[in-house]
Amino acid sequence: MAKSSNVRSLEALREFRVALIHFIDKAKQAVSTSDSEVMRTQLWLQSQQPAHWIQEIRKAEEKLAQAKNELFRAKISQPDNPRGPTDQVRLVRKRKAELAHAQQKLEKTNRWSRTFERSTNEYRGVLSPLSSALDGSAQKTVVLIERSIATLESYLSTKTTSATEELSTTQTTSIARKGEEQTKDPHDEHANSDSTTDKSDKDPEISMEPGD
Repeated sequence: MAKSSNVRSLEALREFRVALIHFIDKAKQAVSTSDSEVMRTQLWLQSQQPAHWIQEIRKAEEKLAQAKNELFRAKISQPDNPRGPTDQVRLVRKRKAELAHAQQKLEKTNRWSRTFERSTNEYRGVLSPLSSALDGSAQKTVVLIERSIATLESYLSTKTTSATEELSTTQTTSIARKGEEQTKDPHDEHANSDSTTDKSDKDPEISMEPGD
């Protein structure tokens, strides 16, 4: 047995279709923007930042080596100075701190890179069903709604055409009947009535036989 549909507003169905299409477009844009941000951050953590801190470490090592050379020369040039080359000592300490800072930054960058990679895998695993739905079931729903709208429009058009034809047939039949009544001979009734009157008013035959 065919199931009947309870569609009360075809216009509401059209509006829902448009709203669903807009939602799919905005959701896809949001997913694309999110993916771009994730890829940009991943590139920054795994490539740009490590390269930056590796370069900073090399610079710090060169500066530390230079500071140690200056300290060595100061000690040789001032062997009798009781205070010693204090400026050169402080500079060496500073260069060592800079080198340690750069090394710590590289270590933290590598650690955060591994953590972010795990989070990225989890994010993509969670987002994958949404992306599949936007490209799959959501698009199929739009097509289904479009077909439903076309079917309902065809049904309403057929129903309207049938009603118009029925009304036209009824009007044609009514006009035809009215025309038949008007084309009847108006003298027929008078002829029939006169005939009846003549028969009723005619004198009865009187017998002329003797003895009556």
